[in-house]
Amino acid sequence: MAYWWSAGRPIRSTVLQTIMKRNQTKTFSHMVNKGGLIHEFSLQGPYTFIVPTEEAMGKIKPAALQKLNADADKLATFIRHHVVPGQFVMKQLLEQQTVETLAGQPITFSVSGSFETRDRQVLVNDHSKITRYEHKASNGIIYFIDR
Repeated sequence: MAYWWSAGRPIRSTVLQTIMKRNQTKTFSHMVNKGGLIHEFSLQGPYTFIVPTEEAMGKIKPAALQKLNADADKLATFIRHHVVPGQFVMKQLLEQQTVETLAGQPITFSVSGSFETRDRQVLVNDHSKITRYEHKASNGIIYFIDR
């Protein structure tokens, strides 16, 4: 069982349970369900999920989203592009800079801006900003992105 590092309280929700109960990730969680990946991502893990928010999903053209949802194999690949095997905290991701997803594709992490100008951001693949960091779950960790 996983524990919050500071409180010693058990984390009972899995990555998927956490994603599915958040309003800002309802489209992505619906896609996980439709892609038949509920069982796969409910297992022990650990996983690092890079989850697009509703804002991010809204940037995909409706026709492209509809086409993606119509093809279970492409949908499963799309979801796996957002999942990294293992549990990585931000420090590890920035040190490694590149990790491979379950779809076999690399994801890169970089820092933009500076502390002095107060515009420091962590970018995924040089364009998506991480909007929420290290949301812990019993079988992994979640990061939320805006694109």
